[in-house]
Amino acid sequence: MQWRARQDVEDQRHRSITGFTAIELLIVIVVFGVLTSVTMPTASRIISHYRVNQAASAVAHALTVAVSGAASARKPMRLVRGADNQSFTVSDRVSGTVVQTQSFGRDTEYGLDSLSFSVTPVDVFPSGFASSPLTITAWARGYSRQVTMSRAGWVRAL
Repeated sequence: MQWRARQDVEDQRHRSITGFTAIELLIVIVVFGVLTSVTMPTASRIISHYRVNQAASAVAHALTVAVSGAASARKPMRLVRGADNQSFTVSDRVSGTVVQTQSFGRDTEYGLDSLSFSVTPVDVFPSGFASSPLTITAWARGYSRQVTMSRAGWVRAL
């Protein structure tokens, strides 16, 4: 009987040391792979929407700053889309001095595909009025947001 008890103790010790079997590890890896493949498209879409929303907020802020800058400097400002379709520039309309250039391309924190203007250039006068209404659309991976500026200088992100 003593011999049997000693063998049971040795069997338990060997079982606790052995660890996981290859099949158990393979099952865990497969389950983890399936969960990752299911959640990655959703996470990518959420990140893309977040970046476009942040870019729209930044564009709206830049337009508001351009309108208030024209009023405070008592000089007309000009908004121009960049040649790369991913940036825009705010400059003094008379002297051409660049006040602000902001990029929204893939290599920036916003990661946009493009930034489209309904009309370019747009002049903002010291009175707060603009030469024409403006709609800027921020695009990334099939999702877009629009920022509008009325002729009266009202800026709104849609």
